[in-house]
Amino acid sequence: MINQYEVPAYIEDHIPALKKALHQFPAIFHVYDTVGCFSEYTGKQLREQNYAVAGKCLHVAGRLYEKGNEVVKGAITRVFVPALSQIPLGDALSRIRIYSLIPDAIYGLYIQQQLSSHGNR
Repeated sequence: MINQYEVPAYIEDHIPALKKALHQFPAIFHVYDTVGCFSEYTGKQLREQNYAVAGKCLHVAGRLYEKGNEVVKGAITRVFVPALSQIPLGDALSRIRIYSLIPDAIYGLYIQQQLSSHGNR
């Protein structure tokens, strides 16, 4: 089980580009700040249609949710998923592409967030 103190290292191991960003604040003690930074990076990759990197980020988020303790799961649920749901989906092709990248572990949370924040379209 991954605890909140292991999250920064786990993210850095899988997404080395975030190493510097995660060290700008004492992330080891602030899992919500860490996940917020991670969310911003993931969102940027999706907006720039850098799907290879975005897919890695989403995979890491799914693993954190699956293997994380309750604090880690809470950070993914309260910070990562809402940030993910705010990303403009664009055309149908982009929407399908993004949906296909979201791991099963957080897909249901993402859909719930979409429905609650954007209404049932």
